Amino acid sequence: MYYICRMITKEALLKIIYQAVADFNTMQEADEQLQPQPDQILFSRPGFTKEGVLDSMGLVNFLVTLDDILDQNEATQEIQFDISETLDKKESILASIDTLANHILDKNKKS
Repeated sequence: MYYICRMITKEALLKIIYQAVADFNTMQEADEQLQPQPDQILFSRPGFTKEGVLDSMGLVNFLVTLDDILDQNEATQEIQFDISETLDKKESILASIDTLANHILDKNKKS
């Protein structure tokens, strides 16, 4: 089991990410909304991966929304989340909500 900062589990982190999904969806058209589920694709490369619903601007907006929620949540304020690094490695980190959660946990794992 992974723990970060104040003993945040992966399940708790996923709930926070789903909150970001809900907030993000309020700004999106119906066909551009994300589903709050671990296998939701965040980034896709046409012809190489399953198709996601976000364009590059949508992807950035989602990550900013998530970063804001992480900063506002008392339990996750200390989490290190680098949007630039996430975008640089988007093909692996943003393959799904689950891979994003795993990345955040790995970057913030306590020894």
